[in-house]
Amino acid sequence: MMMGKDAMARSVRVQPGALGNDGGLDLDSRKRRVVRRGAIGNAASPATQSALADGGTIQRVAKGRHLVTQGDAATALAMLSLGRVRLVRGMSDGRSLSLGYRGAGDVLGEAALGGVTAHRESAIATEDVEALLVPLATVRNLMATDANFAAAIVTTLVERHTDTEERLASMLFRNVEARLCEFLLKAATRWGIPDPRGVLISAPFTHQEMASMIGSTRETVTLTLGDLRRKGVIEIDRRRIVVLDRDALKGRI
Repeated sequence: MMMGKDAMARSVRVQPGALGNDGGLDLDSRKRRVVRRGAIGNAASPATQSALADGGTIQRVAKGRHLVTQGDAATALAMLSLGRVRLVRGMSDGRSLSLGYRGAGDVLGEAALGGVTAHRESAIATEDVEALLVPLATVRNLMATDANFAAAIVTTLVERHTDTEERLASMLFRNVEARLCEFLLKAATRWGIPDPRGVLISAPFTHQEMASMIGSTRETVTLTLGDLRRKGVIEIDRRRIVVLDRDALKGRI
């Protein structure tokens, strides 16, 4: 659940530096660093960046806790600066649907700018998370005065819609191996870091998380990963996956 502004400010003062490395920066400087962390903030004018920082409040969430809770009122845009969250939507039959992940530089709650009044999914921290929460009214006012900032937000909304369409098409027309290879390629692009062996996916996805994302079972994902490893396409380094041959992954989609 998103906390009130005063409560969040108190939490930062009580436990400064509890999550992440502040680098010795004061609160105002940390806010401005968060704004510049992603594409939306970087697209904004200096005046808009200052307004976002001044109007926002830093919230820190420990691993396993909710940054956003499904059903709660959507009142702010969250700009992530540290950590990673998993988006999960609870279904009426008690099951849950994994919708994706957001990390440093991404935003949460952008759907509310289109009129959504309550969060349609929860955002659960898979590692310690820090975010700047900016009231929607502030964001809307800035969009009206800063064309580049507004365009960056619209681009993000379009990208989210496109991702959803592509995922649906993948579920309908690709087999499990193809869907898993597609997931690994996207993960390598979003979370990958250079490695002598290829590209290391720094985010430690569990087999169950991958299964939920591609509409399969943990057992099938485990077997498919084992097959890809034996064929020299990937390597599993503890809980992280190293993509050894990106072309081979593409060829299996």
